[in-house]
Amino acid sequence: MKKLVIMPGGFHPWHAGHTSLYQSAQEVFPSADVFVAATADTSTRPFPIKLKKMLAQAAGVPAHRFIQVKSPFRAEEITQSYDPDNTVLIFVRSAKDMTTQPQPGTIKKDGSPSYLQPYKRNGLDPMSQHAYIAYLPVAQFGPGMTSATEIRAKWPEMDSEAKLGLVKSIYPAAQNDRAAGKLVEILDSVLGSNIEEDLARRVIQMDEKNLVSNLSKELSKFVTLLKGGKYIEAQQSLNGDIAARMYDLTQTDQPLDNRAEYSDLSPLSTAYSKTDYVEEKSISL
Repeated sequence: MKKLVIMPGGFHPWHAGHTSLYQSAQEVFPSADVFVAATADTSTRPFPIKLKKMLAQAAGVPAHRFIQVKSPFRAEEITQSYDPDNTVLIFVRSAKDMTTQPQPGTIKKDGSPSYLQPYKRNGLDPMSQHAYIAYLPVAQFGPGMTSATEIRAKWPEMDSEAKLGLVKSIYPAAQNDRAAGKLVEILDSVLGSNIEEDLARRVIQMDEKNLVSNLSKELSKFVTLLKGGKYIEAQQSLNGDIAARMYDLTQTDQPLDNRAEYSDLSPLSTAYSKTDYVEEKSISL
């Protein structure tokens, strides 16, 4: 009989553990058709289906193998294309989900076995009678993570460098900084980020750049005065403007509200509309 393998889930977001599970399913069931069955429900979790599919593709899952379904453990959108009397249906899950519902091997009220049964190597029934659940090894990624829940919890606290590193470890298509940066930006729009910290970092960098530039101009002015024999003016410049610039250069931790000249950065603090951002943002990985 034909084998149909389905990986059900919410995928908020798709991560390296999901990729590992998908690849393991392909290895364990080499002759099977392997699909991802993803729900589109965002009532309790943040990722819309279009973004989940895009992230799965960035991780190496073909678009035609990632299917939106209403019920992941029925997945009729996938199973309807197969002969129920000549197809074995196997759902694959991570071993860490062995205690979560639905559980295979339960008994119905009438005493008969439930539709979902533990996977076994031999004696498999077609999906018109039963489906099976196979549990495959758990994969770690990033800083010891194993689940999407951990990503959602830790992401807002991570700095830019850590986010880039995590994205590159999860999505093979985003190995350069430009592609990884785009994914970080999209994940920030959904999971949130420390906007004030990022803004402060950029302002400090701009402060240093501008202050060094201004200091260079003051030194040039000082040299010009010396060459022109204007020693008193040169001394005043050295004691005044240049000293002030040197002092400013060491004070990059001053409060943001004292930096009115950087008010043009204010759009960084504007929260994105999750749906609009994800659907309208074009990304080329």
